[in-house]
Amino acid sequence: MGSSESFTKSGNSRVESSSLTKLFEHECPYYMAYGMSFDEYWNGDAYLVKFYREAYKLKMRYDDVFMWKQGMYIYEALCDVSPILHAFSKKGTKPLQYRSKPMSEEIKDMKTEKEKDIEIQNERLKARIFFEKWAKATKKHFDNQKQR
Repeated sequence: MGSSESFTKSGNSRVESSSLTKLFEHECPYYMAYGMSFDEYWNGDAYLVKFYREAYKLKMRYDDVFMWKQGMYIYEALCDVSPILHAFSKKGTKPLQYRSKPMSEEIKDMKTEKEKDIEIQNERLKARIFFEKWAKATKKHFDNQKQR
């Protein structure tokens, strides 16, 4: 007979209390690893555990992206230096130049380049529409002149 069954049949709240205490004691170190203090866990608002757990998941996702990005930088640096690490490389071979600014800055620059291209396309479209309207108006004007 399980502890919850003995509680429901015997009415003994001590059995349930004991099993819940064991569960909370088991979980306490995990939440302390999330950054929650002992006092917050045992005496704080019950919602704190939820928020600490969600914050920990966000931190793990951030750390994962950070480490992945760091791996990209290391990989790129190794690829840049690889021409001189080759055993049969020619004398005077130089490594490729390492990037001059962080990837995030280059991404910003790429976005602005795309935005510039879109602006140029929009200006061309505006000019085309303007000239098409002008051509129609001019044609209409000359057609009216011929009819007179």
